[in-house]
Amino acid sequence: MFRTLSIVLLLTGAATAAHAVDVYRYVDAQGGIHYTDTWVPGSTLIKVDHRLTSGGAAPPTVRTAQSKTLASGDHASADVAKQADERAMHADVAQARDEQCKQAKDGYDKSIRSRRIFKTDKDGQRTYLNDADADAYRVQLRTDVQEACGTDSK
Repeated sequence: MFRTLSIVLLLTGAATAAHAVDVYRYVDAQGGIHYTDTWVPGSTLIKVDHRLTSGGAAPPTVRTAQSKTLASGDHASADVAKQADERAMHADVAQARDEQCKQAKDGYDKSIRSRRIFKTDKDGQRTYLNDADADAYRVQLRTDVQEACGTDSK
């Protein structure tokens, strides 16, 4: 009786394992999590079909195709990560350019509103520029604004 019961349980367990399939998890564009038994680009394998890993039940071409599929999924996620990094880098560069443009405009506006322009030396002493040097300084600041902000900026 015990022997028969153990054989039945063993066969039931083998039949259950034979029906196991791979399960993949992926996140859609709206952030929803989905599970499927077929590979989707960007999905990750979370449960392995034991028939394919048990040594010989599945032909080697199936394992090779699955590994190629998983490898292409890894490449797809690496590409997505690389694109996200590039977008972040471009946003950082644009933010730095905007800040440089703002600083150049502020310096130019301050020089235009100032009646007299001075430079400070090492000792902290102010040396006032004559009108010709002040105009040359303002022209240089205007050129700096155009370089930092583009030629159409004031």
